[in-house]
Amino acid sequence: MRDKQSPRLRALMAAGAVVLATGTAVVAAGAPASAAVSVHRVQLCAKGSYDADITWSDGLRSTAVHRGKCETFNVWGTGGYTIGGFRDGGRTHFGIAKVSAPRGGWQATSPGRKYSAEGTTKAPRVVRWQ
Repeated sequence: MRDKQSPRLRALMAAGAVVLATGTAVVAAGAPASAAVSVHRVQLCAKGSYDADITWSDGLRSTAVHRGKCETFNVWGTGGYTIGGFRDGGRTHFGIAKVSAPRGGWQATSPGRKYSAEGTTKAPRVVRWQ
């Protein structure tokens, strides 16, 4: 026997299904590179001919951002970080640019930042646009 659901519950369930379906599409597509990055977060886009990543001051690394993609990360720790890349099919890691922490370190209210790892493995560069 099927339980009757209130119209309000059915509406909430339908809205939840729409949000879930939309959320899955947004996650798969990623946030647009033009959107602002929230506080205490860093967005890295790999626009060069290599995958890129962030190495935090304690030596931990973010996941690799694959060519043509953007990923957003929480700032890890209060120290600076290095934006790097991979050559030789991901076997060799190299640093591109060091980002110094502000005086007093990264705080929970520190503005978000966006970087783009560009160029080639022979001439890599990092561009900041937020």
